[in-house]
Amino acid sequence: MENIVSNNDWDWRMYCGNKRCNFSSELKLKDLKNFFDTKFNRQIYETNKEYDINIFSELYDEIICENCDASPLFIINNKHEYILNPEKIIPCEKCEKPILLTRLKIKKGTKLCTPCARGEEKSNIQRIKDHNDQAIPKSPPIPDHLKICMKCGSDATTRYSVINQQWFIGCSTFPQCWWKYPLPRDLGNGLIQSMSDARYIKDASHAFTLKGTADELLEAARLCYRAKDKQLLNEIFVTMKGRSQRRAQGGKSKNQKLENYILAVEKYLKEIDIDD
Repeated sequence: MENIVSNNDWDWRMYCGNKRCNFSSELKLKDLKNFFDTKFNRQIYETNKEYDINIFSELYDEIICENCDASPLFIINNKHEYILNPEKIIPCEKCEKPILLTRLKIKKGTKLCTPCARGEEKSNIQRIKDHNDQAIPKSPPIPDHLKICMKCGSDATTRYSVINQQWFIGCSTFPQCWWKYPLPRDLGNGLIQSMSDARYIKDASHAFTLKGTADELLEAARLCYRAKDKQLLNEIFVTMKGRSQRRAQGGKSKNQKLENYILAVEKYLKEIDIDD
């Protein structure tokens, strides 16, 4: 493979391993900054020099197929040598990022990726991650229904994306299993502190508490309606009605916004009944 002269006008190609998907993306070295900054909607590294082949290792578990959302992808160079192959991943013992196969070919038996072997600091974001634990917020709890990997059945764990600056759920056997799932988004102003208070809408992508504001409950009701989660929608309705009744019992005037929200949730319930 070393003697092959490439006539390709690209340096690397990423492609999907799904046989029913024809996604591929060809990249040149000079295009890496624009491609990845655009993809993640932020500047990844501090300097242009840092946008090199090692970015594929750094962001490997966050690069997904643009057609079918599969991950991870296969990556080859313009000599058609594998740079990264999902079936042959060896993680760096220091940063746990996959070691490039071209490096493993040259440095047989190495346990470190190139940046770690050089002792280089990758970026300001990475320095914060490595040397200042306070830069990473406390991991949120995993909902009971997401504590098991949906792909291989192993325990699930939380992992932090420095690029997206948010937690997500992944398989504890990573990189053997690449399953990952977004944490349910809290509809309130912060993470739900008590798991006993948490309510998860059927689509599992949103979480809320019945102790939330009327606005938060109405948003939850709207999402329940879309997910056809009648049981949880009814809980919201009962909660809102209870608040209205307590106001009346306490001699307080009606909260017109709350009353309008109750009517809206009641309408959602009736429409679900009609659909059923």
